[in-house]
Amino acid sequence: MADAADQAPPPPDKKSGGFMGKLTNGIGIFVLTLGAVVVGGSINAKLHPMPDFKLDKDGKITAVAEAASSAEHGAEGAAKSSAYYAIDPPLVVNFEDGSVVRFLQISMEVMCASQKGVDSVQKNIPLIRNNLLLLMSNRDYQSMMSREGKEKLRQEALAEIRAVQKKQGGEDVEDLLFTSFVVQ
Repeated sequence: MADAADQAPPPPDKKSGGFMGKLTNGIGIFVLTLGAVVVGGSINAKLHPMPDFKLDKDGKITAVAEAASSAEHGAEGAAKSSAYYAIDPPLVVNFEDGSVVRFLQISMEVMCASQKGVDSVQKNIPLIRNNLLLLMSNRDYQSMMSREGKEKLRQEALAEIRAVQKKQGGEDVEDLLFTSFVVQ
């Protein structure tokens, strides 16, 4: 029996395909990956279309909302649109709650009737930020934790922005929206 095992032919060598097989596999993987990137980019472009961009006279590039541009061009039956401006970076103030020092961080956006209003807010933003920081710095922690306290703060901040705009001869502001409100 031992002789039969010794006389069995050796198993055939496995062919790996050599250089051409590896090259073919590499090209196939590359083509599949390229196809996935192209299809994924196409789907992403359909789901998230790029906004139109406009170059300001100052050389800044800004995104133009589709609804705002159609309203500016006098589209018939278009709904009233608004322009928004994010006050960035967020405002951060500190205040005392008993013996504990707390911080308030607020992100907000100003709503204007037109792009002219946004431009005038941008022009006055240093003064607006200064006045808002002074307004928000002396607050009671408990009042800011209630919805009514936040709404009161929002109304006071809106009045402050309107006062700055009126004093500086800028366009009126329709509303102020808190987009983030963090107390720590």
